[in-house]
Order: sequence, then structure tokens, then C-alpha cells
Amino acid sequence: MAKNEVGEIRPGQLITTFGPGAIIDSIDDSLMVLDIKYWERASEKLYDTQLSEFLHSDYFIKIPTGGRKDLPAIPFPYYHVCSNNRCRRLFDIRLKFNMRKYLEDGPICSNCESKAYPARFLISCEDNHLEDFPWHWWAHGKNDGYESCIGKLTLSSTGNSSGLDSLIVRCDCQEKGYSLLGAMTEGNFKEYTCKGHHPHRMEFKRGGCSKNVIPLQRGASNVYFPAIRSAITIRDQKPYKSLFIEKRTSIDELVKNGKVDILRTLFEHSSDYNVFKKQGLTSFESFFEEWNAFVEEQESNKSTYTRIKEIEYNRFTNFNGRCTIPEENPEFEAETQEVPYDLAPYFNNITQIHRLKEIMVLLGFMRNESPEPEVEDPKNIVWLESGSQAKWFPAVEVYGEGIFLELNREMVDSWMKKVSGSSEAYSNLHKKWLEAKGWSLEEKDGLYVMLHTLSHLIIKQLSLTSGYSSVAIKERIYCSDKMAGILLYTGSMDQEGSLGGLVEMGRIEKFRLILKKALEEAIFCTNDPVCASMEINEENDLNGCACFACSMIAETSCENGNRLLDRSLLVPLINNKTEAFFKGLIP
Repeated sequence: MAKNEVGEIRPGQLITTFGPGAIIDSIDDSLMVLDIKYWERASEKLYDTQLSEFLHSDYFIKIPTGGRKDLPAIPFPYYHVCSNNRCRRLFDIRLKFNMRKYLEDGPICSNCESKAYPARFLISCEDNHLEDFPWHWWAHGKNDGYESCIGKLTLSSTGNSSGLDSLIVRCDCQEKGYSLLGAMTEGNFKEYTCKGHHPHRMEFKRGGCSKNVIPLQRGASNVYFPAIRSAITIRDQKPYKSLFIEKRTSIDELVKNGKVDILRTLFEHSSDYNVFKKQGLTSFESFFEEWNAFVEEQESNKSTYTRIKEIEYNRFTNFNGRCTIPEENPEFEAETQEVPYDLAPYFNNITQIHRLKEIMVLLGFMRNESPEPEVEDPKNIVWLESGSQAKWFPAVEVYGEGIFLELNREMVDSWMKKVSGSSEAYSNLHKKWLEAKGWSLEEKDGLYVMLHTLSHLIIKQLSLTSGYSSVAIKERIYCSDKMAGILLYTGSMDQEGSLGGLVEMGRIEKFRLILKKALEEAIFCTNDPVCASMEINEENDLNGCACFACSMIAETSCENGNRLLDRSLLVPLINNKTEAFFKGLIP
């Protein structure tokens, strides 16, 4: 019996790295997962009111796991190269494709039946299309008439060097072949028209595409940038609210069409509605009253990404002692620490998050450059298409732990007056950068830069003491006129979550040492005095005094692509007169 899979990836990787449209190196080949409209096995729903409203979706669907042939995929790129040096045929694997043989043996040369491997070159365009490198066009000297040629291609190496100049593509109809020198230069594709292909949808744009062609290598990081949104979800203490979320569409339809009597019948006789009675809504009147209150609350709090963060921030800051939600099978457990006298001027709240749940949602992707962060409707992404009347996106639940820090607002306001010049410079620079990108986001000021840099410095220290690498620890910055905080957390797709090493570092006696060590390390950078002398500018990725030696971390852990960092806002630096927020905490 033929094996039924050609590769394996974890559910989280489908959200963060290898979603529909990305290229995955599998056992014998490279693959592309198809769009979500082809996901027949996906059915388990997730609900989060604020995130669904923000993304205009009806619900989310968990990535299917544990079954046979969980998700459909296709070989991509289509063109493959024979591994036999005597053959070196370059061929389209779709021609004479045999599924049974492919599953048994992987890609096989159509000429000599030797093992074949996927070609390493592709082309994209400014509209995020993707297709095979135009091998026939290149093999015919980039001249017209290549489309009618039925000659066979070969890709061989002269062995003279390891560069592209030694790779020769030749068509049977040509006496000579053409070197691939310049195959990665955009200017060499001015005469070629993008076909408008989205392989994950298995569709072409009629008439092609007029955008500029961009050559890519198959394994390059700019082939795929996921557009992800996430929220820390904390279930309301009233458990029936989650059922309101789940049944909102059907209840809304009955109420808006004046069919309250049918809703009453469902409540009194349907097993789907009996659960409301078990949760305290014993009469239809109490059920309907709570429903109306729920709708009013949702409509008065229209979701933006800032609003989602405000809800999270309020949950983190509005309790003392230990908090468990819900009490049975908790998804959120936290414990506040008593802030000691030496940290009290700087922090209002230091909280150990023993357990939290994050929902991560994949909206779509971009190629060649990363999509806008945090906006409701990204302008340029390739949206995933569910292919059904209901709008949904794939999602995963991440269970984890973390540390939440809330800064002293009085100290923050006082400090912001002292660094108003630097703060305004960051706001203006970020505004200019957003305008150049054509993005509509809230501008970031000096407070955001200070919080963001503090987050990075602590992550670096936590990676040395918590048992987690800096790549495994993520940040969430809460910054506005109402918020000044940081959540540092890690997580796992496992229902049990992570192992407790990070939350243990939130104990005051340990956190104090981590904080002071992080600040002391930030005073001197191995790139000083160059790093300490850096000025706020766009050429430095919107950063001030910051580099990989002192303040930057893996971009998978950073919420802003290692932009807007400046350690001079935190600690005093040599020959730098910026007022440091923590200058009174360190010698």
C-alpha cells in the first residue's frame, strides 16, 4: 500500500511559517499547501468575539491533525531537474503525472526515471503572484516564439565555478545553451510578463499581470511572509457568553426577523439550548435579557487591535492576589507579586502568568516584503479564501505562561515630559515611514520605543535563566495613553501548555536580578561607541542606539521587526544626554 503523506509539519508552523502559499521542503520534494477552500477535513471551530469582529470573520477553524491526508498539497515548483548527470532533464512534473508512483517514489525523471529534485529558481511580482522560473523563455535567449516550442530542456553545469554563470539551460531546438548569469537580477525580466499565477489557488489571472517581475530562490525568506493576528483570550466569568459567541449568527437572524417565538421554543425544547439552563439562565426571560446585554456590550466596543489589547491589559491589571478563570479547567491563571520598594517607582504591577491561551489566526500572506502589522484590513496581502458563505480563517490555540509588567504611570508621564524631543522625533519618523508604506497605523512615540527596548533586554536575560531560548519567548507591547505594559510569554500547541520555567522568573527575588542585569548589560555594547552614538533615523530601521549585539532579538519573537529600539531611553550611555527611565535604579 502506498504511503498517504509526503511530509509532516506541526499545526503552529502552518500559521507562522508554512501556510497556504508557502513552499515546504518535504521528504522527497517541495510542496505547497492549497488554499483553505480545499481543506475538506477542517471542521473544528474556535470562537473569539473581539478577534472575529476585528477580522470580519464568522469564526475560526482549528488546523486538522492526527488524521490521514490532513491537508491537500501540490508539488511546487512544477519544474524539476533530473539528478542523473548523463540526463539532467528539466521537466514539468505535471506532465504524465502518476499519483501512485509519486507517493511511492517521489519525483522521478520523465526521461530516464532517475530521482529528480525541484528547481531552485522562481519568479514573483509586485502583486504577490508566483510561478516557475520561465525556463523556455530563458533557454530561447529571452526572445519571442518560445511558447510554441515543444523542445525538451536540460539544465547542466560546466563545473567551472559555483556561481550561476556555470549553470546552462538549453532547449533541444537550440544549438547553444544560455547561462543563468543574471537570473536573479530584476532588470533582466523587463520583457517578460507575469502570468498572474497563485499556485495555492490553482488559478491564473486572465490576461496575465502587468506588475514588475521579481526573481526569487525557492528557499529564500522573502518568498512568503504570513499575515497573522492574535489575541490572548480570557474567558468571561459568565460561561454562557462563550455560547452566545458560538450561536450569535443563528440567534441574531431569529431576533432581527422577529422570530423570538421560535427562539423561545428552541430554548425550551432544544438540547442545544439546554446548556444555557445548566449555566444559570433557567427562564427564557433571563436568557433573552442576558442576550440583549451581550449584544449591547459587543456593539459598544467595536474592535480595533488597540481595543483587543486594552481588554487584555485590563484583565491583567484589574485583580490582586491570585486569579483563576474559569475555576474548572482554567485557561487563565495569574498571580500578582508585591512590588518591592526599590522597584515601586518604576512598576505598578509585576504578575506571574501561570497559564494563558493565545489564539493565532492566519489571514493570508505577502511575497517580497512583510505585510502591515495590526491593521484591520491589510491592503496588499493575498487573502485566504474559504470558498463558502461563512467567512473563516485557520487558527491554532497556544497554551503557555508568561510575565506581565505594568509600569508606574506617574513615573511614565513625568519621564515623557523630559524626553519630549526624542519622543516627537520617533513619532515623526514613524509617521513618515508609514506614509511611505501607505499604511494606516497609530504612530509610535518614545514610550513605545522605551517599552519595546525594555522587552528585548529582558528577553535576552530570560533566555539565559528560564530554560527557553530567546526565539521561544514572544513579546506583546501595551502602549497608549491608557496602557504602559509588557507581556513576555511562551507557549505550546499542547493542551498542557509549557513547563513553568518562564513564570518562575517572575518571582520578585529572581525578576529583580534579571531586570538589573539586563539594564547593566545595556549600558555597554560591544559596538560602542558607534552604537551609543547612533541617531534616530530611517536608515537604521527607525532605531536609535540599538544593534544585534545589545538590543535586537529574533524577528519571530519581536512584534515590530526589530524596529523602534533605543537603549538610551532606558539607561545612561556614554556621550548621550537622553534622560534614561531607569537611571535611578542602577549605579
